[in-house]
Amino acid sequence: MQNPLDAHGLDHGFFQFPRPTVRHFIGYFIAGAMFLFAFSLYSSSLDIPDVPRVDEATQLPSLLEDHAVYDYGPLQQGYESGNYASKAAFVIVPLELESGTIAYDNCRYVEDDEGGGSWEYSFDMDYANQLTFVDKDENRIIAAFAYDGSLDPEGEVDQPSCGSSWSRTIEGFGENDPANYLFNVYLLVEEDPERFQVLSVVEISSFYSQTPPQEVTQREDRGRWSLLALGVGGLVFMYSTTPSLKYDLGRIRKENGNLTKDITSSAGVLGSSGRYFQHIGTNYEILSTPHYPVRAAESDWLFGAPPLPTSYATPYAQDGDGGLLREHPKKMGTPKPATMTPYSIGAIIFSGSFIWLSADLRARDGSTWHTILGWGMTVFVTLVNLIWFIFAWRQFKLVRLVNDLPTSPIRSVAVGQAELVGQVRPSIAGTPEMTVGGRSHKGLVLWQWSSYKYECHTDSDGDTHCSWSHIETRGGGVPFMIHDGSGGMIVDPSLWEKSKKKFDLGSILDTWQRGDWKWEVRGLGIGDPVYILGDCVPRTQDHKEQWGTDPVLPNALLTVVPSTDTGDASVLHYGTEIDMIANNRSIFEILIVPMLVFLFGVFMFLNYTP
Repeated sequence: MQNPLDAHGLDHGFFQFPRPTVRHFIGYFIAGAMFLFAFSLYSSSLDIPDVPRVDEATQLPSLLEDHAVYDYGPLQQGYESGNYASKAAFVIVPLELESGTIAYDNCRYVEDDEGGGSWEYSFDMDYANQLTFVDKDENRIIAAFAYDGSLDPEGEVDQPSCGSSWSRTIEGFGENDPANYLFNVYLLVEEDPERFQVLSVVEISSFYSQTPPQEVTQREDRGRWSLLALGVGGLVFMYSTTPSLKYDLGRIRKENGNLTKDITSSAGVLGSSGRYFQHIGTNYEILSTPHYPVRAAESDWLFGAPPLPTSYATPYAQDGDGGLLREHPKKMGTPKPATMTPYSIGAIIFSGSFIWLSADLRARDGSTWHTILGWGMTVFVTLVNLIWFIFAWRQFKLVRLVNDLPTSPIRSVAVGQAELVGQVRPSIAGTPEMTVGGRSHKGLVLWQWSSYKYECHTDSDGDTHCSWSHIETRGGGVPFMIHDGSGGMIVDPSLWEKSKKKFDLGSILDTWQRGDWKWEVRGLGIGDPVYILGDCVPRTQDHKEQWGTDPVLPNALLTVVPSTDTGDASVLHYGTEIDMIANNRSIFEILIVPMLVFLFGVFMFLNYTP
């Protein structure tokens, strides 16, 4: 089957927005909703007054009789939307509450789901319209929390013991009443007209206590929620963007499937039912064509499967004139993903938001909980950035190796590190029949199957939850040939398993269910594309005697094994080089973006100040 599309056109330039699938559209929708939510939170935070930190306020022992001597200054952002004077002073002063209600608290017994329970204390501030305070010098003022409702009351009282049921109202009981509460009060004092606004309070034991009232961080907290929503949206946006090459390869393979609707499937030929594998006996005997498993069009060769030979009498020799397979990188080149995609934008938004949020929580004014949460997020974000950078570096090394290492024609490959691309063909071992779950599979040289059982569990609430539970995964294989048109080379999976290397066997070949059991099979079959990155080494005499060789061809004397001396990655991957790099991104997205994020995180960790 020929495809008119040319892989040389798969160079995506500097920026591309890969066409999203339905799943990606859902991700983009969620990300867009999070961005809008973040913007609405940020916009609403601009109307909340920006209250200075407690340590920036003027600490006074009592109210000033001459209000004109207060340290008045311009109000910060957020006050312009309310009915406030242009200038005000921020002071902290110990005061006695003579009238008005500040808060309510209580202690009550709360039962849990298991029949037990515990005593719980609760505290709620009251939106008092008017409060009367008096200082130690008998100076009185009328004050209130947030005249225009732009700020919620902030306060803290001494918590009584909570071992029995009780409730109380934190209020003033009248002039000179010994039961009145004392507070350190954070006040906004307006000059013209003269007015006092309570920003936060903390209960104290005497007029000489230095206990600071709570910070008022409602504007900052709204902005922090905005940063959190923005970061989550960036994360969703980041992972909703498919690699730029992956979409094009999927589009080509979809067209391949459409072109085969009127073609009958057979061994090595992609048709309406997929491409069947060739079943081979020992000593290269071609047996009947099996119908299990089958290679679907969406994961098959990009430009059509190379025809299988009618005989395997000379497995190491070239095909015909020795021309390379159409999808060999020396013929089709190496496609290039876009330098930037929305993935980069989402990654920068996600990481930048979380780094800024963690730094802001620990550095700006707030409660002890803000600081603890900020340092916790800082440690988390630093670890995530470090792990991301380590994985990015490893992926960068692999991508650079794949791009820089020329793919060797098997006929002329030399001892040492090599990249090979070719078609799976049988060795003298043939394709053993593999049976699992009552179903036989033929035509495979390397396989892996997993079993699952549908199980139900009842939780403590009596709710039943059912799902597929993984039971086991096993694999197997026999030596096979990789052939690129110029020649063949034997590959022995047992030599890879000794190095504990995992094989990437591509998508699921077959899945079926019987009762409460389900099985999935992956594998490499005769006619499949395969990509191998490793070291070409001479075969031992025992290996040649056991699995055959050719006395004339030099490629028959070699095999490919995992790399050991170079320290580079080793790969045995279903597909050709283009499939190997389809899920990869550009060097900029793989390495530069994580590196910039890591450096920004280190800078914010060391140098951020509010």
